[in-house]
Parts: sequence; C-alpha cells; structure tokens
Amino acid sequence: MSQRTIRLIALVLAIGLISGMGAPYLIQAGFSVWAVLLLVLIVLAIPVTAVLYAERSRR
Repeated sequence: MSQRTIRLIALVLAIGLISGMGAPYLIQAGFSVWAVLLLVLIVLAIPVTAVLYAERSRR
C-alpha cells in the first residue's frame, strides 16, 4: 500500500474512534441513532475493505 493509502486508513480509524466514543453525545445532541450507526459502520468498513483488497492483491 502507498503512504497516502496508509494515512487515509489511519484518518478513517481516528474518525471511527472519535465517533464511536462520541456516539452517546451525538445522540444526545440530536443525531438519530440510525445516522450514528451508519457513520460507525462506514468508518469500520473502509479499513476492512482495504485489508481484504491488500490480501487479494498479494496473492
């Protein structure tokens, strides 16, 4: 993977960590539960997809 891809994945993981820990506060601030869950799922799906793509391209 290139440096840019690694930095992008690190950024996505950081946003995921923040949104995961901040989920109760986002819900309390008025975000719907579905919006918070969708945000967390999207953030988790990006690194998982990158790992699967890296595994596939290594073969």
